Amino acid sequence: MWLIFSSVSSSGEPYTHGLRCTELEGHFEVLNSFVAAGYQLLSAFLVDQGHRMDLPLEAFDGSPMRDPLHQLQEQYQQVLGPST
Repeated sequence: MWLIFSSVSSSGEPYTHGLRCTELEGHFEVLNSFVAAGYQLLSAFLVDQGHRMDLPLEAFDGSPMRDPLHQLQEQYQQVLGPST
């Protein structure tokens, strides 16, 4: 899965980045890291198996997401119960 995003640094320099990662959470962490470092996101999308999915920029505020997402996954799995 590819993450493609454009950003502007705090000094006004534009950048376009592309990276490949197997975990969705990894992509989210990258975007939040850029925001935390003072970059402003202009656009962000994922490309997986030829399909594009635009990401909502307002979701990335510079706060880590990995742990909250894992906690949510655990709660979801508890509600569903053991798989058979």
